[in-house]
Amino acid sequence: MKSAFNDARQLIRASIQQCFGSELVVMLPDGQQRKIQGYIKHQSSEGHAIKRLLTASCLPPLSTMMIKGKRYSLAFSGHEQGKGNKDSQLQREYVLNLSQAGIKHDFSEF
Repeated sequence: MKSAFNDARQLIRASIQQCFGSELVVMLPDGQQRKIQGYIKHQSSEGHAIKRLLTASCLPPLSTMMIKGKRYSLAFSGHEQGKGNKDSQLQREYVLNLSQAGIKHDFSEF
């Protein structure tokens, strides 16, 4: 039986995804595609560009996605930080790693 608290939590998740997210396609390790709601967060750390996927969806290891013609592998980073350094119960964070051989920081080093 669902509680009012769980119903409210689901409404908050849906609201966050509707306001900030969009429909994204993720390729699962078995070759199937899954549509999820989420958004890509771009940030820079120590001169390095980092892309993160924020979503309420739980994705299996070895999942990938295409962004602007480039394939990225998804690595679960943890739950997004909430207020007071507590983990968010609403969002999961995945780091996007460029998965093309020989390419780092969007250019080839060879």
